[in-house]
Amino acid sequence: MKKLILPLIFSLLFIGFSLSTYAFDPDPVVTATATAELVEALAAEEVAQLNFGRFTAGASGGTVVIANTAAGTMNITGTVSTIGGGSPSSASFNISGHANQEVTVTMPADGVVNLTHATTTDVMNVATFSVSDASPLLNASGEATIYVGGTLTVPNTSIARGVYTGTYNVTFAYQ
Repeated sequence: MKKLILPLIFSLLFIGFSLSTYAFDPDPVVTATATAELVEALAAEEVAQLNFGRFTAGASGGTVVIANTAAGTMNITGTVSTIGGGSPSSASFNISGHANQEVTVTMPADGVVNLTHATTTDVMNVATFSVSDASPLLNASGEATIYVGGTLTVPNTSIARGVYTGTYNVTFAYQ
């Protein structure tokens, strides 16, 4: 019997020690993953300028409105009259960036942009700007075109005749 008990004790000890035991780590460390994707920067260029054309103010002035379309049609109000030889047109902007992304187009606030006479301090105010698509979606090639129109307030005949110019900011951003 002694011969059986001793091997039995050793067998039980061997089996008991071969079982895996797991201790709980009070401060576990997990390796996590982070990713990033760098895409093309958004770019835009003015292809055609906003041009309110040639006109006379008339006795009481009025407005010149250029549509925010490719055709950039011109409409007038008040006593303003158009004169041939001018080239009224909407502005156009080509946008390029990451394919299939939506872009936000922001125009200046109403009434903050003036066109100033070339040799005097006289001004005409751009009352409003309009954009053909304020949230264009870039196509599969990462491109889009938008058109900008506006409404120019033409005062009465007491301002100087000649060319009036000004600048305005158009902001493009990924959504």
